[in-house]
Amino acid sequence: MTAPADAPTPESAFARLAARAPWRRLPHPLRWLTVAVLGTTSLLIGALLLVLPGPGLAFMALGLAILATEFVWAETLLTRATNKGRQGWHKARSMVTKPATSDQH
Repeated sequence: MTAPADAPTPESAFARLAARAPWRRLPHPLRWLTVAVLGTTSLLIGALLLVLPGPGLAFMALGLAILATEFVWAETLLTRATNKGRQGWHKARSMVTKPATSDQH
């Protein structure tokens, strides 16, 4: 199943969302500091929630998404993580939906 040609790609949807972020109106040094603090805090909370009960991966993804609005390295890491997550999802889904083979003759 493929997406229609006019459907927004995740990257363009993310770029539109990042452009509307409330901190985009701040002066550059203050914007950079705000994004760094919010993103890093979210990443640290996510890392803690990996060992504590809670949505650790979701907080880590949120932290990367926040950092990706200002830092290219975070955008690259977020894209890689998204692609790996999709690959893992498709592999797990194909393992579940794979028809059972019978070895009976």
